[in-house]
Amino acid sequence: MKSLYKYSNFTSGASFKDLDIKKGIVTGYFSSFDTVDAYKEVVRFGAFKKSISENFNRIKHLQNHNVNQPLGKINLLEEQVKGLYYESKIGNHNLGVDFLKMVDSGLITEHSIGYQTIQQRTKEDYIELIELKLFEGSSLTGWGVNENTPLTGVKSLEGIKVEDIEARVKSLEKFCKNSDATDETIELLLLEQKQLAQIIIDLKQQNTPPAPKAEVSLATVKQAIQFFNYKNSL
Repeated sequence: MKSLYKYSNFTSGASFKDLDIKKGIVTGYFSSFDTVDAYKEVVRFGAFKKSISENFNRIKHLQNHNVNQPLGKINLLEEQVKGLYYESKIGNHNLGVDFLKMVDSGLITEHSIGYQTIQQRTKEDYIELIELKLFEGSSLTGWGVNENTPLTGVKSLEGIKVEDIEARVKSLEKFCKNSDATDETIELLLLEQKQLAQIIIDLKQQNTPPAPKAEVSLATVKQAIQFFNYKNSL
């Protein structure tokens, strides 16, 4: 049975193309073409054509796939050689204002899509996604999301270096100290900072080899027994 709603992350550093804070316009790519993702799936050019044509006005721009966190109105969606290009007019509500600040500071760098697979083709090493029904495109405050949570755990962070997480923690700290973003957004970012700090601890513990067991020679054991017997004979 095919999933009715799935996620696929676009983690290229160039997922944002342009930003105009004064006008509140953000452009970028929600998805890339011809790239094998972590789920061994590849989105092909043309996969979004029907969905854009038939459901454009119902496709949303969200933060972290959260329907309670709409960022703005999508004015343009089109398939380009690189991927699914978008232009959005971000709202002037607190979330939208803070979102623009985080994009400008480099805190938000990734995108993801929420979709349903309509047509796919199974290859030897991956699955080709031929046609998708697109529900929304999301800008991500972390490295990606799963079906249940906006911040992944250690297991789903495989391949990410501790140094990369430490760099993001420093970026979060710098942003929270210097930004005039709302208290709500700052609190969420500080929470992410704490979660990432714990992930760093967990990863370092996983990567630390266990201490070698001390080997006790037979001669040492005999000496201990002799000393024990001597003490008891006094």
